[in-house]
Parts: sequence; C-alpha cells; structure tokens
Amino acid sequence: MPNSPLDADPKWRPLDRLTVPPLIRDWLGDPGSLTARLRRHGAFHVRHNRSLVTVPAPFEREQLHQSGRRIALIREVTLMLCDTPVVEARSVLPLLSLRWANRNLAHMGGRSLGSELYRYPEAHRDQVWVRYGLSPAGRGPCWGRQTRFVKRGRPLLVAEYFLPALWSLVGEEQVGEQ
Repeated sequence: MPNSPLDADPKWRPLDRLTVPPLIRDWLGDPGSLTARLRRHGAFHVRHNRSLVTVPAPFEREQLHQSGRRIALIREVTLMLCDTPVVEARSVLPLLSLRWANRNLAHMGGRSLGSELYRYPEAHRDQVWVRYGLSPAGRGPCWGRQTRFVKRGRPLLVAEYFLPALWSLVGEEQVGEQ
C-alpha cells in the first residue's frame, strides 16, 4: 500500500491491476451491499453532507458514457460506524436516470443509497474501478472504489472512499468471511 500522500494516485483503475492489502482488496471487491456489511460491525448511520444539481466532472461523464454537459444530481454523504466516519461517498445520478420508478433515488436524504440499489429490482454492477487518493472532503489518501450501477436500465455512479478509521474498526475481520 502506498504510504504517503505523495504516493497517492488519482487515476481509477480495475482492481486486478493494483497491489492492494488482502483485507482492503476484500472490501473493494465485495459485490454486495456496503451498507449491509458495515451494519454487521456496529451502529450505522448516514450523514448527508450535500446534494446539488450540476454537470458531473469530465471523468464521471466519461464513466457514465455521457456526452455533452448533461446535468446530474450529485450527492455526498459520510457513512458512520459507531459515530466514527468510515466511508465518504459521492453519487452521480444523471437526471435522465431519475425518471419513473427510479425517482425515489433523488430523495434519499439521510438514507443509504444501498438501501435502494439492492432493493428489487436490484441494480447490477456494470463496472468497478479503484484508486488510492484523496476523498471528496480531502481526507486521506485512502482507498476508494467507483462503481457504475445500472438500475432499471439507467446508469449511475457511486464512489466510496474507505477512510483509515474503517480498518481500525474491522481489522479483526477475516478476509472472505461474511
């Protein structure tokens, strides 16, 4: 694992192209609900930081296969475990993806996005990238994963940054044990 901020790499890459410690690799590669996994480790809640409607960053538009300057709902939250910030998340929800049955994704407030993504019909992971860099709030560097989900045929992007405090809280967990 990189050991200083100078070692941080802002580029998102497939997990299999990076050397990652086993415990962290297990969390980054877990195809299940992060919310459900965190709840197994203690009192969990979501702290809503901000939501805004704007044009996503160029790399986010590229990962969503969006051309032009289409707007999206950007939602940033901190996932808390035992009142400790353990994950920062940034969701990019294109407005076209929030129509019809997906409109509830635009009104999550302090609820976990995972509570909707893993509800029937379950979203599927289309693509996953990882990196070692700064979180949206500038914490870190830390490991992050960015996932393109498709829910009811519509894409959305979720970036989750695993803060160092998480590894202290789950450090005893056995890799692959769930």
